[in-house]
Amino acid sequence: MSSANRLRIGNVEILSISDSSFPAEPSFLFPETPKADLDRYRHLYDLGDRFTVNVGCFVVWSAGKTIMVDTGIGPVAQGFVPAGRLPDILREEGVSPDAVDHVVLTHLHMDHVGWNTKKDGDRYTPLFPKARYLTTRQEWEHWTSPEVAAQTPYLDTALRPLEAAGVLDLVDLNSEHAITDELRIIATPGHTPGHISIGIASAGEFGVILGDVAHHPVQVGETGWKDVFDTNPALAIENREKLFARIEQERMLVAAGHFRPPNFGRVVRVEGRRTWQAL
Repeated sequence: MSSANRLRIGNVEILSISDSSFPAEPSFLFPETPKADLDRYRHLYDLGDRFTVNVGCFVVWSAGKTIMVDTGIGPVAQGFVPAGRLPDILREEGVSPDAVDHVVLTHLHMDHVGWNTKKDGDRYTPLFPKARYLTTRQEWEHWTSPEVAAQTPYLDTALRPLEAAGVLDLVDLNSEHAITDELRIIATPGHTPGHISIGIASAGEFGVILGDVAHHPVQVGETGWKDVFDTNPALAIENREKLFARIEQERMLVAAGHFRPPNFGRVVRVEGRRTWQAL
């Protein structure tokens, strides 16, 4: 069952939230792909010569728990990404930050951690006051290493306060850690060193929340295109192909945070090619 911004997979319900969005030129996102190859997908570009990149996050209800997956760009514009409005949308949807039990961060790029915290006087405190925040140890160690931390301006506003508040849980990338009986992490490094996706298995139905395995539907079929945002392009390509093959084989429903709404869909074959089909 799905609506424009809600999807049910077995007993799991997912609410899709668009915190922000920005226009991108195909040649920016895929700088090594020849223009002739990009032009074959012009029908997927919603802004003429450009397309919308969504900055999405999800509220997931599973096994009596309320889980936030990623927290968007945050209250301040970051470069070409406008400021987000996650708290306002949660209020409109009737979701109180106090009701969130877990915040799962697929990785620690700015557009996925921006609403982790709120400013409280001269310090930053967790926006979701009763939640445990979870990411992988490999991801945390990468972003807090001295050489990377020095180039990460949001470390002290969106990340370190979680550690200071004692609400941060670090799990091993390859642990297949169970968030609930219906949700498990899937190791999908490459975009960042400790990147995860979220696998869903409930009442005989299957799904996945991608994280940044892909930024645009074209990557469902063109898994080998290098993405400008991937820190390890070769590993990202390997895991992108692996995950989309699994999605196709297991007939998983997909929640894709960076795809423009409707960003729920499935992977199908059209003329022998793997293709995104929005719900």
